[in-house]
Amino acid sequence: MPVETPLQSKIDVTKFRRVLVAGFVTELADDNDMDVSSETARLLQNQLRSSTKLQVLEPDRPPLHDALEKAVEKLGEGGRYTREEKEQYKVEADRVLGDAEYWRKVGEEYQYPLIITGRIGLEAQNRSGFQSDERVVRDPGTNRPRLMRGSRYLERKGYSLSADFHFVDGQTGQTLHKEKFTEEVLYGEDQKTSPLSSYFELMDRLLPNFLGVVSPQRIRGTRVLLY
Repeated sequence: MPVETPLQSKIDVTKFRRVLVAGFVTELADDNDMDVSSETARLLQNQLRSSTKLQVLEPDRPPLHDALEKAVEKLGEGGRYTREEKEQYKVEADRVLGDAEYWRKVGEEYQYPLIITGRIGLEAQNRSGFQSDERVVRDPGTNRPRLMRGSRYLERKGYSLSADFHFVDGQTGQTLHKEKFTEEVLYGEDQKTSPLSSYFELMDRLLPNFLGVVSPQRIRGTRVLLY
């Protein structure tokens, strides 16, 4: 028989009337074909609007982007970034994410919402290599089937998505909760999938767990009764 198990949200959001997706830190890359931060902000806004009673704020520009742009300006001219510059940017971005006074000012500007921010990253994966292979062949002498074991080289590529979400109290600037998720998808050599399609496939897996932080969920399953 089908059963539903209720799960309480991980944080109590009853004190908040609004929620602000403030933007996300991404890797400082030399070329950005896809804006993972903006895609994530839009996706989470839609999910929060349909799954919670909070008013979802939609600023023209996520407030975190201004702080990150200032961090990039400290590196000098744009273009190719050295390993040291990327590490310097990471340190500065981490400082902003943990700056309670900065988030308190952001919260004051947007009337003290629940603020969602953090890190998001989509990385290409190459998992090509030799894998064990079993197949049934016919023995040429007896014409009987037999199992042949061996290995063959397989081209396998895919993407991994890492998300480190911070849930911040817009009134105090303090972080209420942190939640980290990782998802991965691999494709065979005959599958041609774009980074954007893979991103949405991975986010579909991640979203129920994300929503479970701020909204009660129901886990559907089955139970067998023996008579």
